[in-house]
Order: sequence, then C-alpha cells, then structure tokens
Amino acid sequence: MQSTMPAHMTRAVGWARGVAAASGTLYLDTETTGLGRGAEIVDVAVIDGAGRVLIDSLVKPRGRIPADATAIHGITNAMVADAPEWREIAPEFGQLLASATNVVIYNADFDIRIMDQCNAQASLPGYRANWHCAMKQYAAFAGQRHQRYGGYRWHKLTDAAAAFGHHEEIEHRALADSRLCRAVVYGMAGR
Repeated sequence: MQSTMPAHMTRAVGWARGVAAASGTLYLDTETTGLGRGAEIVDVAVIDGAGRVLIDSLVKPRGRIPADATAIHGITNAMVADAPEWREIAPEFGQLLASATNVVIYNADFDIRIMDQCNAQASLPGYRANWHCAMKQYAAFAGQRHQRYGGYRWHKLTDAAAAFGHHEEIEHRALADSRLCRAVVYGMAGR
C-alpha cells in the first residue's frame, strides 16, 4: 500500500521511529540564565527512552540569574544557592552523554551551545554525542513553511506536545521539558 504522507513527514516519522526504538536514546533539556554568549545552565535533566530520570539537578551559575530568566523558568538565585556548580556535575554528565546511542534535544543547537559555553567557562572539554534536534524534526513533520525564511517553521515545545494530546500545564523546567521532548518524538513515531 502506498503511503499518503508527504515526503517531509515520512522522513520525520522514520527518524522518530528510529530514535524511539533505539536502546540508549536519551532526552535532555536545560534551563539557563539567558540566551546570550555568557548564559549559564541553572537546571539540567536527562531521561531515558522509558522515561526514567537519569539526571535532574539545579546548577549554581557563576553569575546571578536575571529576573527575566526567573520569570520564564521560575528558578531563583536562592534555589540554586546550594546546588552543585557546572564543573562539579559536568564530568559525570559528559560520560552519560558519551555512552548514549542518541541524545535528543528540543532546540539542540541552543542547548549544545550553552553546554559548550559552560564547559569552556569551567576549562572543560566539549561533549561528544550523537545529537538530534527534535524541534527541527517536528518542524518537518508539521510541514508548515516559514514565509520569511523558507524552510519549515519551528514550533514551541508545548505546541508540538499539544499536537499529540499533551495539553496539560507543565512548568518550564528541564525535567518537564525533557519529558515533553520524549512525548513529541513518541507522538511522531506513533507510539
């Protein structure tokens, strides 16, 4: 029987099925002090394909968390006061990523850049992993063209998750977003 799905959707579904079925696929998210070149991680989470939590940690940044960042994720300077610094959790975190078959992130370019920034600030090497961007894959799956830039339009994680029935209000934190990322991949995979 011939598939009636457009090619862009067929490729995204194939990708999702592949990473969802692979043992050793991890789903990662971070929350940060901002978006710029000096931004630091303040919250990091990793779950496996079964949804088990492997890492869920607040991270004490070198600088302060600006109020506009706190307004997004709810993490305050008081909350991270006794949290480990990035240099303390980075080695174990890196080993986990290196052992993964796939590391899936919603907006991978951003999170990878922030991890690289934090590693550079701590004089640590960058991470090597088989990175995948669920946001770009979902954009192809949804198939909406961006009128200004061409290519497929990116969607907020909560909107992508809502497309698969995940409408609940979820806090914008690393663990919750890791779970939503996994839900989007599984939704595209038809699981």
